[in-house]
Amino acid sequence: MVKSSGRFRRRTRLRTLLPWFLINLGAAAKPGRDCGDHEWYRFDTAVEHCYHCAVGQRPYDAAHFRD
Repeated sequence: MVKSSGRFRRRTRLRTLLPWFLINLGAAAKPGRDCGDHEWYRFDTAVEHCYHCAVGQRPYDAAHFRD
């Protein structure tokens, strides 16, 4: 699912283009405020994080990723 509008979508697209060592600098850093529309990824075996903001975290559940 592609979302065309969102507060931090431009930053997320920029992160996909930058080398890994530049990702957390300047405009590509995850903001500390809520994006309002989380899209989740599995961070580790216990936690899921939002692609767009630093505050979006929830406990990992494999059922969240079954589609």
